[in-house]
Amino acid sequence: MGLHAHSVAGSIFDAIGYPPEHMDFAYENGGEALALTDHGNMNGFSHQLLHLQKMKTEGKEFKAIYGVEAYFIPSIKEWREEYDRIKADAKGARKLNNEVSGTSIEDEKESKKAIRSLLNHRRHMVLIAQNQTGLSNIFKLISDSYKQENFYRYPRVDYEMLAKYSEGVIASSACLGGIYAGDY
Repeated sequence: MGLHAHSVAGSIFDAIGYPPEHMDFAYENGGEALALTDHGNMNGFSHQLLHLQKMKTEGKEFKAIYGVEAYFIPSIKEWREEYDRIKADAKGARKLNNEVSGTSIEDEKESKKAIRSLLNHRRHMVLIAQNQTGLSNIFKLISDSYKQENFYRYPRVDYEMLAKYSEGVIASSACLGGIYAGDY
């Protein structure tokens, strides 16, 4: 069983293959389940769900595990205070405006840098749905992470949001960019 996989449906430049290809590969190699945990989104969810239905009609016993690799910071409130402080400075505001993008693309080198500003600081955290309530809560977390007050280049989740939407959600560290591999 794999609990951390990226697909090209949701993790641009950090994945190989679409969700059905991941699921077929896992099944063909003796896997009974696979979690798709794309960076900051669940864009592969529909692919995963539809392919699972197809696999079941073919008589293949397989479990799709639904999740996300969230961008985590301890406190959005502290992060927002730093953002507002920089934005209040004319030079800082120009720099912020030059960095705005409508697309979130993970830069693994940037994620793993030990020293960077609080503004760009983030770690990865894998969130897995334990049940339907957990899946609904992950959807809420992702949706909230993209709200303007939580988003600057990347959607963000913090401890407060996790506490609010924790029921049915299993959290774990992710990779070298995970919360326990860094400087928190």
